[in-house]
Amino acid sequence: MVADESQWYVQKGSRVQGPFSTNEVGRFLLLGRVRNTDRVSRDGELWEPVTQVPELIPEELLNLQSDDGWNQFLTVRKASDERAVSSPVATERRSQPDPVPEIVRDEWQGTVPAESSNSVLPWSLLGITVAALGVVLYLNATGAVVG
Repeated sequence: MVADESQWYVQKGSRVQGPFSTNEVGRFLLLGRVRNTDRVSRDGELWEPVTQVPELIPEELLNLQSDDGWNQFLTVRKASDERAVSSPVATERRSQPDPVPEIVRDEWQGTVPAESSNSVLPWSLLGITVAALGVVLYLNATGAVVG
C-alpha cells in the first residue's frame, strides 16, 4: 500500500487550518467538519473549492440521493467519528439527534446556500458603519459639520 503524502490546508472563512492528509480531509468532509463551501490548498497560497478536488471527496458523499447511498454514508460517518466512544458523558451528549448528517446531505445536494456568502455581508456592513462613524467623528472634531 502506498502512503498518501499529499498535504492540504483548509480555509474556512478567513481561518486556515492544516496541513492535513488527503484521508483526513475526506474524513472531515464525512463528519461535516469541512463543508462543501470551504476551500483547500496544497501550498497555502492557491485556493480552490473542496468540491473541485475529486481526490478529497469520499465516495460516500457522491450518492446521497438514494436511500442505500445515504445509509452507507451514515454507517461510514459513524465509524469515522472518534467521538463516538462508549462513555456516560458521550451517551448523555448524544441523546439528542445529531443534525450534522442532515446538513451534510442538504449541502452536497445543493439545497443549502453557501455559508461563506452569508457571512460576508455582516462583516462588510460593519466595515462601512465603522468608516462612516470615523468620518462623522472627524468632521465633528474639525468643526466642519454643516448644519
